Amino acid sequence: MKTIETERLLLEPLDEDRLEEFVALTADAQSMRYWRQLGTFSREEAEERFGRALARTRQRGFGRRWIVLKDTGAGIGFTETKLLGEGYAEVAPDDVELGWMLTPSAWGNGYATEAGQAARDEAFERIGLQAVIALHHPENPASGRIMEKLGMEHERDLVDQTGWPYRLYRLRRERWEQLRASGATILHPTASVSPKLVHVGGDSAPNV
Repeated sequence: MKTIETERLLLEPLDEDRLEEFVALTADAQSMRYWRQLGTFSREEAEERFGRALARTRQRGFGRRWIVLKDTGAGIGFTETKLLGEGYAEVAPDDVELGWMLTPSAWGNGYATEAGQAARDEAFERIGLQAVIALHHPENPASGRIMEKLGMEHERDLVDQTGWPYRLYRLRRERWEQLRASGATILHPTASVSPKLVHVGGDSAPNV
């Protein structure tokens, strides 16, 4: 995996240096409000989940990326491209989900949309997927608006095995290709940018 560069952001492949930022992010009640019923992660749980995310990213060659502001070098959260997994009735566990989590101080600046566009384009261009999905809690419509900006369409509402409600969005390759043909921004990995350059929220939680 190479770092992806957008107009304002670097999306760096996850590495061990981001552990403390992940612990802080997932201990924040505002960040975690719509991710799961149980709320924030304990440090032990955050460390365990971080380790799982790092392992699957390295094993599969795609996964979690840390979002870094180019102008300040500050880390503001992450995006992830991952297999949905078990726990959702009538949704295939091998559907690939796009997700994101940003620190509240970074909200309202369009960073999630910008990072989501990059993750979306990587999913179809580099990874070669035929479709991607995204999930958000019904009480978090801002996340749904980001999904719509990415070209996704609401497919249906569902409830996971814990009783937590979600709205399911999907984007198929044909629709993405139409967006590309119409001039929508397509972002590419930048080989010259090192993921070690600087050391400084989708709502689905089961594989966080």
